[in-house]
Amino acid sequence: MRTFVTALAATTLLLGGGPVALAAPQSNIVGTAGQRSAADRQFLRDSHYDEETGAVQDAAIKLAHTQCDYLKAVGNSPSEHIYLAESASETIEFPYLFVYAAVAAYCPENRA
Repeated sequence: MRTFVTALAATTLLLGGGPVALAAPQSNIVGTAGQRSAADRQFLRDSHYDEETGAVQDAAIKLAHTQCDYLKAVGNSPSEHIYLAESASETIEFPYLFVYAAVAAYCPENRA
């Protein structure tokens, strides 16, 4: 299922045109955590993506930022958190945990 996150990020990069800033350099090997920000490391640990490949981690971080952007745009409410988790339930193994980790690491002002 985590492969979908990578595919989603790749599709976004291909269809979005232009360069996209990533949280850390892309890598296909685990162990790039030393190059990541403290927020990235916290998110990866809390969402259980810390042992995935660098490419999967990058995609997960990008999705987490997108979720925070969504909450900022539509307003923060428990129902929006549920919507985000349910929307990702087929692609992310622990969708509620993922949303919680994203908010805690990248947009703590959006805690429900």
